[in-house]
Parts: sequence; C-alpha cells; structure tokens
Amino acid sequence: MLAYLGQEVKTCMKPKRTYKDSLFRSIFNNKKRLASLYKALTGETIHPKDIRITTLRGVFYNDIKNDISFRIGDRDIILMEHQSSWNPNMPLRMLWYLAKLYTKELDNREIIYRDSQVDLPAPEFYVFYNGSKERPAHEILRLSKAFKKKTTSLELLVNCYNINYGTSSELLDHCYELRCYSIFVQKVRDGIQNGLELGNAIRQAISYCKTHDILTEYFQKNESEVFDMVNFKWDQKRAIEIAKEDSLAEGIAIGEHNTAVKFALFLLKKGCKVKDITEATNLSLEEIRKIADDNNLVCP
Repeated sequence: MLAYLGQEVKTCMKPKRTYKDSLFRSIFNNKKRLASLYKALTGETIHPKDIRITTLRGVFYNDIKNDISFRIGDRDIILMEHQSSWNPNMPLRMLWYLAKLYTKELDNREIIYRDSQVDLPAPEFYVFYNGSKERPAHEILRLSKAFKKKTTSLELLVNCYNINYGTSSELLDHCYELRCYSIFVQKVRDGIQNGLELGNAIRQAISYCKTHDILTEYFQKNESEVFDMVNFKWDQKRAIEIAKEDSLAEGIAIGEHNTAVKFALFLLKKGCKVKDITEATNLSLEEIRKIADDNNLVCP
C-alpha cells in the first residue's frame, strides 16, 4: 500500500500536457459564448436563453463524456469537441455521444410502443483542432470512411476547423471568444519555446490577455482557476489504482452512483480538496459536504 502522507494529492496529480481541452470547455460552458460561436459557424443568430447545455459528464472514471453539447430549443442538438492532437476517429466518437444523448433525452417506452414517428433534435457535429500537426483550415470527416466495405446505410459528417492562431481562418475572424482562446494557447506555446516552464508560460499568457482585451473579464475572474486547470489535471487512472490498493473499489460496479460516493469518502479521508473531489467524482459540492457531515469529516 502506498504511503499517502506527503504525497496524497500529488500522487493523483500530474503536469497537464492536454491543458487546452479543459480551458476550451471552461470558456465555452457559457450560453452567450456558445451563441457567438454558433453564429460564427452557421451565420445564424440564436438567443442564449434558447440554449440548453447537455454536455455528458459521466461518473468519475466513465469515459462516455464529451466536451460541449447543447440544445437549441427542440430542433437542434449541437456537439462540439476540442482536439489538441489529431484524431480521425471523431465521427465514431460523435456517434457514441449522440446515442448517449438521445438515450438521456427520450423515454424508451415511447420508442417501443408509440405508433407514430418519434421527433428527434437534428444533430450537428464540430471539432476544433489546435495541435501541432498540419491540417487544413476546414475539412469534413466521414464515418463511412471507417467501414470495411461501402454502405449507404449510415453516414455521419463532422466539420473540423483548424483554430491555431496564425492560420487563415474565417472562423477565428468571426468569433471573438474563439480567437481569444487561440491567442492564449499560442502565447503559452511561445513562452515554452522561449524556455519558460509551463507554469511561468501560463502566467505570462494570462497577463498578456488581461492587458490586451483578450477575454479580459474571464481571465480576471478566473485567473487562479485557469492556472490550476491548465497546469494540472486529475489523474483518474492513478486515482482508481490508489482506491483499489486501499480496497475501496473492489467489487464495486463501475458507473454506479455509490461508487462515486465511496470514492469521494476515500478522498475526503485522505485530505484532498473539495474542488479536486468534485472534479474526480462529478458529485456536487452539496453532495460532498453531506458525505463529509455524515462521516464526521471536515471539508478541506
């Protein structure tokens, strides 16, 4: 068994190389920014009040979760994914996400017993890529390309946009928030290329954005959160291993709510911060506090 004292949190934390994914989710988990991004993509103006965010969260080590998804009224369901490394399998992943979202939205009894057509929100799929591999400004990925033989039975198209700052991108020109995000990522890259440690590169990039009208309000309000989110991430795989070593996860079915509760209790006993526990388990702050109260523990 691991000696937890002195490494209880650090054991489950590691430097975050894929920092861009978390920041993208944080910035665009906001209805006004989503409306702005959607207008840049489609030219259509939508009111933020008509948006309902439906992003899949999952239990702490259930990997069926996506970056951003939202409904526009009852007619559309939009799925967005950020990619910091190129992945040609995005159509298949989007198919999984869509099936999961439909499952959450629909009543199974309606599908089985209803004698009329079930109305479905029409899906749209978008990927935003800003890795180091060369990609065109816009391209379309097709699910059918993965099939071992040609078929007309199923197709799914994903619009992929290269959002690296400095590329010729009409999307960046038309979406202030996405352009700001792209600039921040580039500033972090520049700092690292100039020999800065990741943490110092992040601080320098945040300072630059705050003084150059680049999502200034967002970075002012969320500076410490951005730094923590970008610099570190919860190593869920390692956390699960630790839980198993402490015999808390043995015999527990993955995905059940009580799994998250037991794991949260384990982390509370180890002195982990509430913020880290909520991120690792997807339990709410109120649920974490109740678990602590029920077990006579103090919320760190």
